[in-house]
Amino acid sequence: MGLRMPEEKWMIFAVTGVANMVTAFTVSAISLALPVMAEEFGVSMAAVSWLSLIYSIIPSCTLLIFGRLADLYGYKRQFICGFIVFGLSSLLAPMLAGGLGQLIFFRCWQGIGYGLMISITQAMCNRTFPPQERGRALGVNSVFVSIGSACGPTIGGFLLTYYSWRAIFYFNVPFCVLGVVAASLVIKKEKLEDSASRVMDWPGAFCFAAFIGLLAVAINFSAEWGLGDPRFYGCLAFSALALALFISRENRAPLPMMALSLFKNRVFSAANAACMLSYMIQQMTTFLIPFFLMNVLLLSKNNSGLVMLATPLGLMLFAPGGGYAADRYGSRRPAVVGLAIIGAGCLLVSRLTQATPLPLIVFALFCYGMGTAISVASINTAIFSAVTRERSGIASGMVATMRNLGQGLGVAFAGAIVALRQARYQAAGLGTGASGAYLLAQRDAFYFGLLIVGLAIVCMATLPNRIEQAK
Repeated sequence: MGLRMPEEKWMIFAVTGVANMVTAFTVSAISLALPVMAEEFGVSMAAVSWLSLIYSIIPSCTLLIFGRLADLYGYKRQFICGFIVFGLSSLLAPMLAGGLGQLIFFRCWQGIGYGLMISITQAMCNRTFPPQERGRALGVNSVFVSIGSACGPTIGGFLLTYYSWRAIFYFNVPFCVLGVVAASLVIKKEKLEDSASRVMDWPGAFCFAAFIGLLAVAINFSAEWGLGDPRFYGCLAFSALALALFISRENRAPLPMMALSLFKNRVFSAANAACMLSYMIQQMTTFLIPFFLMNVLLLSKNNSGLVMLATPLGLMLFAPGGGYAADRYGSRRPAVVGLAIIGAGCLLVSRLTQATPLPLIVFALFCYGMGTAISVASINTAIFSAVTRERSGIASGMVATMRNLGQGLGVAFAGAIVALRQARYQAAGLGTGASGAYLLAQRDAFYFGLLIVGLAIVCMATLPNRIEQAK
């Protein structure tokens, strides 16, 4: 990207960090405001939950597309556009939304701004930093995600207590203005390919968006609909059809949106699979542990939030070291070690009972953050090493897509396993006390999580430790 000075490299790193932080903050902060919004608009929790759902589905459909557009038309333009769209939607939503429908509309635009930025943040680090520094850059960049996630419940709770849910949207605006100014000054304009070769495969993009969107809807509504519901199978069937059409289109298109040959690369395929699996188990824990803390241990919301901070704290503390390990020792060993630590945390939470000491729970959640910090930079470094510089946007979009898919699958599997197994244990009269059957079902969900972690470890353990950058 034409950078010469180290200060410029780290400025780009800071700009991408702001994007990661503000989008992560919005995810966690809005969750606290949903009950307040439901009461103000006079709607059900199921209806207001669309504010969270749409923010997940829109990026899932568009991340890979936006990654490809950045490769074709430039990173600087798209990054600035992402900040503008996200900032304007954050400003206008509380001002103009008179009902839930209008608020969902602006939330869609927030999702588009999210996709424009997050689809290329890691690609920008990949294109800016040399291979020997890339792991540290990707690792420390994840700290900003952790900061945003950790600040969401605390700052969001303060804004809700002393102002209103509208303040959560306004809170994003100064960061977006800062992002636009910094990106305009710091990011250099790239030299693009000849306009004749910069053609977007829109039919392929539409098929891919339909595939991801229908799959995301099926995943998110699986617990509400039930696994035997025709709507669930209908979404899966049409998602599979869209995937088949996408593959057929990409194999025939003269300038495809995604070179499917990338998946013939064992490193690219295995590392993306490990990425998705690791986020599955992380989201399973993020989804289930609050229910355990509030419904079983009867902790308050504030105290439960403080306990949950153990995971982002572990990520913040160990992310720099995880990136350094990726640079020094290669991708395989740090990834396997980090995933094994996540597995240890999963094993600990699978043994939770009403008598479990709180410090042990905090330590288990801290293991998730520590393991993620050590593994994520190595996994992402492996993915970016498997593609050429010109396909960095596709790789970045793929990483973000795998993260969203993994998070959606984690919630879906956690909810489905607990619901099915709890009913089974209750029918059999197993489990003691009011929470006995639930605790057994939660244990089974985390046993499944251990299987997921094992698969992720296998994916990374089969790769070479040092991966040469694709030319």
